[in-house]
Amino acid sequence: MRRRMRRRMRRKLARGLARARVARRIRRGAAAAACGALALALAALGAAPAHAQSEPTASGAATSSSILPIRDGTLELSLAEAVRLAIERSLDVELLRYDPLISDKNYGAAWGAFDPRIYGEGGYQNIETPTASQILGNVLLTQEEWSGDAGLQGLIPWLGGSYKVGYQGSEIVTNSRISALSPEFRAGYLATVQLPLLRGLFWSEPWTLVRLARIGTDASRYQFTADLMDVVQRTEDVYWSLIAAQDERAVAEKSLETARALLEQTQAQFEVGVVSRVEVVQAEAGVADREFSLIRAQAIERNTQDALIDVVLGPYLEPETEIQVSATDRPEEITVREASAAAATEHAMARRPELQLARKNIERRKVEVASASNDRLPQLDVIGSYGKSGLSGRVNPDCVSFTTGGACSEPPGIPPRFGAADRDLFNGRGAESYTIGGVLSIPLGNNTARNEHDRAKLELRRAETSLRRLEQSIVSDIRRAARNLASAVQGIEAAERAEAAAEEQLRAERVRLEHGESTPFDVLQREEDLRRAQGQKILAEQAYHNSISQLDRSQGTILERHQIVVEQAAALR
Repeated sequence: MRRRMRRRMRRKLARGLARARVARRIRRGAAAAACGALALALAALGAAPAHAQSEPTASGAATSSSILPIRDGTLELSLAEAVRLAIERSLDVELLRYDPLISDKNYGAAWGAFDPRIYGEGGYQNIETPTASQILGNVLLTQEEWSGDAGLQGLIPWLGGSYKVGYQGSEIVTNSRISALSPEFRAGYLATVQLPLLRGLFWSEPWTLVRLARIGTDASRYQFTADLMDVVQRTEDVYWSLIAAQDERAVAEKSLETARALLEQTQAQFEVGVVSRVEVVQAEAGVADREFSLIRAQAIERNTQDALIDVVLGPYLEPETEIQVSATDRPEEITVREASAAAATEHAMARRPELQLARKNIERRKVEVASASNDRLPQLDVIGSYGKSGLSGRVNPDCVSFTTGGACSEPPGIPPRFGAADRDLFNGRGAESYTIGGVLSIPLGNNTARNEHDRAKLELRRAETSLRRLEQSIVSDIRRAARNLASAVQGIEAAERAEAAAEEQLRAERVRLEHGESTPFDVLQREEDLRRAQGQKILAEQAYHNSISQLDRSQGTILERHQIVVEQAAALR
């Protein structure tokens, strides 16, 4: 009796499996037919005239596929293309480009303190003076004067002094009886130079600002290079995160497909009475769980796509932009790298822009220390001047000669016109004058200068300590990146072994299910193990590529790997 029941159960199981196979063949045939119809439709589109085809573009992103590699609403990007677009279109990079340009303008503005300045002034005055003397008598003395002064003045670079070269001219009309000339014309020039001998010599405030601005210009370029490296590394990390998200979604889709096939098989077995309703419910629960996993994987993929779109599209991204991003560089296409911490550290010490930036900070602090040290000195300036003057004019009609009592005669050798006074400045007849003197100022206590000098020395020591700390952190970063890279390689190998073992276990469990020696729950458990192993492999591959990016960033070679020229990337777009 028992043998008869077993034979009946086996026949029912065989018929159920046969029905399930037939159903799968029908579905495969329908899918093949659909694929064939799709291929025919694509062929028909390909045969259409070129002018009748239009390249789909993303709304709000670009109007031509020549601007972005968009095909059928999908932005296909390799890693190199993603980095190139990030540099070209990222608003973060565009913001960084302004800093070196602003520093250049600050440097030019600092030099502006030494621009020569043209000055000029002029005026008119009328002076009336009552007099009562034996010479002038009791008269109202009047004097009118037109005068002007113009020239160049400015600061002397490096030395820290100042200069002034000016021309003066005047015309005086008076009714004074003792003045032989009215109008009287005077002309002259005067050159004055003031040079510091102690405080301010080579360390004047404007010249110190020029030195600091030059250092700031170099530092801004190193800072731009460091920030550009960060952008490239961030782009790489987002790109490989998208690769991982795409692979996770593919694994979730495959897992759901397997669960649905198992559900169909279990339902067929239930219909013929081979399995119970509980096993069907287990299969349905497995499908629901994998549908949830697929929804979550799709959301993660879309969020990662948005992160990459934000990097590569920049201002072309709008709220209504609809683009699907497909990362085309697959992990298996990348050659495995080995890292040497010693060699990477040597590269970093020569290439890391942060080190150059720290050294520029030390250079800046040294300039501040030297300037503060000079400010402690007393002021001792030497002032020198040299000038010539000329005279001309006509006889004063009010002039009275003391010898004859009559009108004054024309002074010999004095021409009547104003131009003659100017000629005296160059023909050797002009009157020469020169002066030399000094200015001394000694601050009592000098607390401000002394404390500023002490503060500058402390700032210098802190900058030097900061450089040593940065070097230490670079060594630590490189050791960690090299270790993570080696661990990622080992993790990939372990994950591949785990994936192969999980696939074999799933295959064996399916065979047992077909022979009635297993349950759908056991098959789902094995499939879950396979999905977990595949996820571990995906994470290991992502960690490997992130470790490469971190290692190249730590040793300062990430721009060289992408063949990025900093000067070209720094130009405004």
